[in-house]
Order: sequence, then C-alpha cells, then structure tokens
Amino acid sequence: MREFLFKFRRWLFPGSVLLILAGLALIWGGLNQTHAVIVAGEVRQVRTRALRVSGVLRAAGVSVGQDDRLLPEGDPWIWAPATIRIEPARDVLIRTPQGEEALHSAERIPANLLAALDVAIFPHDRVMVNGAETDPQVPLPREAFTLLQVEPAMPLALVLDGREVTLYSDQHTLGAALEAANIPVSPQDWVSEDLMTPLDDDLTVTIRRARPISVLVGDATLTGLSAGTTVSEALADVGVQLQNLDQVHPPEDAPIPPDGEIEVVQVKEQVIILKEEVPYQNVYIEDPETVLDQISVVEPGQPGIYATRERVQYAQGEEIWRAEPESWQASEAADGVLGYGSKVEVRTEVVDGQEIEYWRKISVYATSYSPCNLGFADNRCGYTTASGLPLQKGVIGVTRNWFNMMRGQQVYVQGYGRATVADIGGGGLYFNHYWIDLGYSEEDYQRWHHWTTMYFLTPVPGWYPAVLPWP
Repeated sequence: MREFLFKFRRWLFPGSVLLILAGLALIWGGLNQTHAVIVAGEVRQVRTRALRVSGVLRAAGVSVGQDDRLLPEGDPWIWAPATIRIEPARDVLIRTPQGEEALHSAERIPANLLAALDVAIFPHDRVMVNGAETDPQVPLPREAFTLLQVEPAMPLALVLDGREVTLYSDQHTLGAALEAANIPVSPQDWVSEDLMTPLDDDLTVTIRRARPISVLVGDATLTGLSAGTTVSEALADVGVQLQNLDQVHPPEDAPIPPDGEIEVVQVKEQVIILKEEVPYQNVYIEDPETVLDQISVVEPGQPGIYATRERVQYAQGEEIWRAEPESWQASEAADGVLGYGSKVEVRTEVVDGQEIEYWRKISVYATSYSPCNLGFADNRCGYTTASGLPLQKGVIGVTRNWFNMMRGQQVYVQGYGRATVADIGGGGLYFNHYWIDLGYSEEDYQRWHHWTTMYFLTPVPGWYPAVLPWP
C-alpha cells in the first residue's frame, strides 16, 4: 500500500500538468470561430481565435475610421460567432434655404443628418437626395458623395369665400399648391393671383367661388355663373350689356342678391321729328346754252322748313315719359332760278316711215274738224280758214297767239302727216298739254281725240318764241 501511494504521488503532479495542458489545448482549439463582418453591406466571413471585436477586425483586415459606425460599439469580448457591422462615413452636402454645410458621417437617414445640423422638418417640407424627392426616414444610398436638399413648405394665406385659412405647400406655383391641397378652381371662379404665381412667404390669395346667376331681360331669362361682387360684374359674366337708358334691379353698384336674380328693364327712346315745308317760287330766265323746250336749273330753290321734335321713352314697350315738343325753323325759303332753253338743234327722225328734219317737237292733244264739223250750235259749215286757205287735210288750227307767231309754219303731226299752221282753232290747253285741231275735207274726215307728237320742220324761222305761250 505504501508503495502504491508512493508511486501515485510520484505521478500525480506530472499528470495534473498534462491534463491542464490538454484542457488549454482543447479550449484554444474551441476558440477558433467564424465571424461575419459586414462592411457597407458587403459580407465577409472571418475565422479567428480572437476574443474581442478589435481582434476580429484585425483578422479581417478592416480598419474603422473615427466617423465610421461600428456595431457592436466599443470593443466587447466575443465568446461565440458574431456579426460585426461597419457603416463607413461618407461626405454629405446638406443644402437648406439658410445655406450649405458639408458633413462626414456614417448616418444614412436624412432626418437624422438634418437633426445633427438643427434643421427641423415639418409636414409638406420637401427633402431631395441627389435631386430626387425622398422620404426623410429612408436611408440614403451608399455613395461616395450625396447631395441632401431641403425645400421648406411655403405658407399660403388663403381667403376662400370669406374664410381665412393658411396652407403649407411644397409646390412651386399657386395652381400646383391648390391642386395638391385638393382645392379645385373652375374657370368661372375669381382668383386674385395668376395660378402660375410662384409661392413665397408673403403670398395672400383670395378665391371667390362662382355661383348661379339668373338675369331677366324682357321675355328672356339668361343664366350663368359669376364670381363677381356687384350686379354690374354679374351682368358682364353672363354677357348682358346695358344699352343707354336701360335700368337694372338691383342697381349696378349693388351687391349681387343672395338668390342671384337680376332684372334688366330695357328702356328705349324714340325721337320724332315732324317737318312742315313752306313752298318756294321759281323764277324763269332764258338759258341760251340749253336746248329749246328744255328746262335747266340755274339756282335750285330751297323750301322753308319748320321742325318739331318730340322725345318719348318706352320701358318694355310701354310709354313711360314724353318730353315737351321743341319747335324751330330749320331753314328759310329761297326762290329758285330756272332757265328755259332757247338753243335750236336741228335733228332728224323717222316718223310714220319717212325721215323728217325738225328743230322743235312737242306733245299735243289733237282733235279734228272739217267744213261741216266746226262745232257750231247751228251746224253751219265753213270752208275757208283764217289764213284764206281752203279747209282740207294739211291745214291745222292753233290758238290765236300761236297763229299770230307761227302762221305758215310747216309741221309734221305723227299719224296725220305734213301740215301748215293756217287756222285759228283748238282748245288751247288740255290737261296741261297743248291742243291743236287737224283739218280735213268732208270726204276724208277722221275723228281725232288722242295724244300725239307735233314736229316743227325746217327751215328754222328768223324769229321763234323760246317758250311756247299758253292760251
């Protein structure tokens, strides 16, 4: 027994040392573990016996900068396989309305980066990364350089139908801001500013909604929409133009009534002018430049005119007012001067199939007579004319004053033929026309009672009346 205990004590110390060494060997071999090192999203597998984060990073050949982000933070002990994350810091240029500032940071969330510069983000503010709008809570892309911009929402003072509100918008123009805020604007609405107006801090906009308008004009009713404040603006919006004396209810400068109903009373004025003329007289003078038996106007006459004016107004077709008549003399009468032609022109004409040459022609009313058709009450006959020529065809009778001036004048009567002024007869004037008697014998007598034309044949006598005298 003693020998056994002696031998046991003799081997106990070396054996214990061997066991301790074996245990240390086993522990060292067990610490050789695989860790995941993630650098900017890239995963690296590192197998190492390192027991701290710094040792794992050395084994992975990764260095951590001052501004880089390391998870887990610090340099903790690692007794089991672990995941180590490194977010490298990057340059970020932050641009705000107050200016620009550069950061070197591992932070990727825009809201946190802005908070680091004491830049607050409010609803409707616009945050853009590299020119593209983004959610400020979404991490930034892993790029070497990032531009982070903040466009604060602009306040918009809006007066909508008399109610004042303030909107905040990240839009650039008024129209876009209203659309983004779900505030529709129709073409008939009134907006104090153009919809393309840029938003700024001092912009105040008034919007008046268009409302239905009904305008009664005579028997017609016009309807439409108006955003005006006065009756005149409402009329303009529905295309009604007042004419001169038209009346409108309510008045033009009055506010639009709550029911939107407007009445236009059409008023028309009629001016009546009555004229009374005072006739003028004509004075005749000889005009050697005018052809015989024609009349020229040397100086026109002017009647005297007295005028009376009345003004009458009608509303909807009914008389509502009449002014006192006004009378005045518009012009005084002035006698005219007419020229009777004394110029002889010898002309030719084909009458009854034969060509004649004449220097005067007139329209006459012709009757006929014969020796026993003289119109005497006792029916006596007479065969001799005043000139001594026998009464037969070819002799015509005229009034005494004609006979005295034209005795022996050769004439041609259309439908009768050639004749000589050789007797006193005829009734003078017949309906303001000259009247002659056509002579016949009893054997060839024809009854005449109609109009015809008498031509004075050439040669032209040395003297002739410029105006044929009346009986």
